[in-house]
Amino acid sequence: MMKYIAGAVVLAALWASPSLAQTPAGFSAPPKQFESMCEGCHGEGGAGGDRAPSLMNNITLRSMNEAQIRDLLKSGTPGGMPAFSNLPDSDLRQLTGWLRSLNQSASDTKPAGNVAAGEALFLGKGQCASCHMVQGHGNASGPDLSAIGRRDTVRELELVLENPTSQMGIHTTASCPRWAFCPDDCWRVVNVKMRDGSALRGFARGRAEHDLELQTLEGRLLFLTDKQYAQIVPEKNSIMPPFKGSAEERRDLIAYLASLGGGEKPAPKPHMEEKISVEAIDAVLNPKSGEWPTYNGVLGGNRHSPLSQINTGNVDRLQMEWVYSLETPNLETTPIVVHGVMYVTSADKVCALGAGSGRQLWCFAYTEPTEDGRRRNPGAMNRGVAILADRVFFATTDAHLICLNRLTGGLMWDVKMPQTKGAFGSSSAPMVV
Repeated sequence: MMKYIAGAVVLAALWASPSLAQTPAGFSAPPKQFESMCEGCHGEGGAGGDRAPSLMNNITLRSMNEAQIRDLLKSGTPGGMPAFSNLPDSDLRQLTGWLRSLNQSASDTKPAGNVAAGEALFLGKGQCASCHMVQGHGNASGPDLSAIGRRDTVRELELVLENPTSQMGIHTTASCPRWAFCPDDCWRVVNVKMRDGSALRGFARGRAEHDLELQTLEGRLLFLTDKQYAQIVPEKNSIMPPFKGSAEERRDLIAYLASLGGGEKPAPKPHMEEKISVEAIDAVLNPKSGEWPTYNGVLGGNRHSPLSQINTGNVDRLQMEWVYSLETPNLETTPIVVHGVMYVTSADKVCALGAGSGRQLWCFAYTEPTEDGRRRNPGAMNRGVAILADRVFFATTDAHLICLNRLTGGLMWDVKMPQTKGAFGSSSAPMVV
């Protein structure tokens, strides 16, 4: 039975949340071919059944064009979905188009509306930027929305504005196995009762059986264990309020969100300048005990650590605590540790981990095409990042300096460093001076 189920995870072992059983605009009902041939496994309307997954909001299907979906329907899957090679071309086109529509991103759909007016609403009257960041604009008290149009469907955008709670945890996490569904619930608010009698409230960015990574509503990251807290109570409703604007404003806002495909290269602008606090500068000049905020630990460059807990008398008793793979060879990164977060790198990739657990907070991969046509080399060297306040600085293999938000990993700006044409690269860690 398990072999059949695994094989019936049709269209390359996919999974999606069944909570999105919405009929997309333009397709009032599934084609008759689906009802007669597919519904028995994939459920009514393709929303998922006990023998095959939902075909809606499917990450892998979303990456396929109609020709690829049509070929898969004609050939089937080994040991799973049967081939529909005898289906007439007209029926096959109708079925393929309907399946594609279930997974067409908002960016591809291009819904009607005034994008510029939607952007003004997002940054102004709508107060969306008070929690969310887009290309470096706004705050990080919620997920970065720079690529929301590529990630969500139009229907999902409509639903999250109408009822934000209904869309909590509908996507799977990036690190989840392809055969499973792991709800991406890292922006759910929880209330934490501490053992000393105090209480905390914030986003559960990461959680395991005995520990919690909490981002407070003020933007502090706290790494807690069950020795410190007595109880964690998740809130049932989203902290985001439903949209209260007019129908026209709602249309324009959806059009703007749909336009955010994540492919832009934002440049730093004068009004993006952040006032760097004295405390942030002092954290680099005079690192706290246990922190390593720059490539050399201190700006003097001697790489000396004053820590004495590990010494010649106990070094032979060290044991492995956790392992995290960057899935690439030839690592030369120097881990940067600030406020309990460890930042590690490989070529064109930055990951933020809980230093105590190794659990991933976020990862950013720079995949933009190189200007000189070179293929990116995943085995190239990279030596690390620089940190200042809420910004993470990183150099790419084609010599771009990029800035990421410390809490979300969202791209804030991207600058090409060379002033002349050529096959330039960079492997050094930036330095804050």
